[in-house]
Amino acid sequence: MKTMRIPMMLFAVLLVCAGPATVWAASKMANLENALMCKCDDKCGKVLINCTCDTSKETRKVLMSKLESGLTVDQIVQQYVDKYGETILSAPTKSGFNLSAWIMPFAALVIGGFGVRKVIRSWIRPGKKDVDENGEATASETEPSSGKYSNRLRDELDRLDS
Repeated sequence: MKTMRIPMMLFAVLLVCAGPATVWAASKMANLENALMCKCDDKCGKVLINCTCDTSKETRKVLMSKLESGLTVDQIVQQYVDKYGETILSAPTKSGFNLSAWIMPFAALVIGGFGVRKVIRSWIRPGKKDVDENGEATASETEPSSGKYSNRLRDELDRLDS
């Protein structure tokens, strides 16, 4: 019984040490797959982690061998950018002209929000009324007419008064 304790303890230590290493390697591989697009022949346009074609399987094998050789995720991504250009990246870089791809959607939302706010306020706010020489309120040009037949009614009433 005592002879079994030492191998079991060594096995437990091995499991404890090997667990974090595999999790660490898997997270590095996931980061790498999220950073790169698939370059398959049918131009699927998917991020490598979501692609299931044969090219992506081969690419994963190459990436895993590069990770095992000691290269970092950033170094591998840079190698692919040098080879295929920035189109291999799943997201644009945050420098230079590509910065506009990050800023413009938010700017469009803000500008659109202010535009919608202005339109809604113009619908909700009543038009301002002007006062004529007699002290009576007259509708300004911004106020919509009070009814479909208001101009016709006004003309008819003017004819009756005269």
